[in-house]
Amino acid sequence: MMQPAVRNRLIIGAAIVVAGGFMAYQMFYSMTPPRHADHDHAIASLDAGGFLWLEPSDGKRRNLVGQPGKVLVLHWFDPESGDFTEQMQAADFAATVADDPMVDVLFVAQADSWEGLEAWAEAAAVPMGLLYLDEEARTGELFGVRRLPETLVYDPSGLLAFQAKGSMNWTNPKLRAQIETAKAGVEEIH
Repeated sequence: MMQPAVRNRLIIGAAIVVAGGFMAYQMFYSMTPPRHADHDHAIASLDAGGFLWLEPSDGKRRNLVGQPGKVLVLHWFDPESGDFTEQMQAADFAATVADDPMVDVLFVAQADSWEGLEAWAEAAAVPMGLLYLDEEARTGELFGVRRLPETLVYDPSGLLAFQAKGSMNWTNPKLRAQIETAKAGVEEIH
């Protein structure tokens, strides 16, 4: 017969092992790139505990939830980083796709207010019409944007087609290929 103290230690040890395994599984699952509507990166049917609002300079907010009907490129950045190189490349890219009715490029500044963003946009050559404010990174957190810059590309149905964490080369032809692929839609992966 097993002593109660030994039995209790075995039960507690087993509970710790199970809890550790569950936490490891959750960590692995949270780092898996999402590409379907029931994950928090997809915007097709997202229930984020509210709306995903971004504010443009004209004050009318834009809700990102739903099916955009075109390829939606969201480029999240920190306007206080001081390096305009990537933003200038992104602005040039946005200018090349401006006439394409199937592509919408948004620059999302994670900042506390609009103060200083107009000067930033002028220095980075980013048109004010493409610039949106994510005040206090509220929307970015719901999208899972954790480190800046980060770029998310959604297909017309709102499924994540491409994700670039960190800086990227906007002149790389692979980006344009990803955009063209996204126009046709991505396959849901479960």
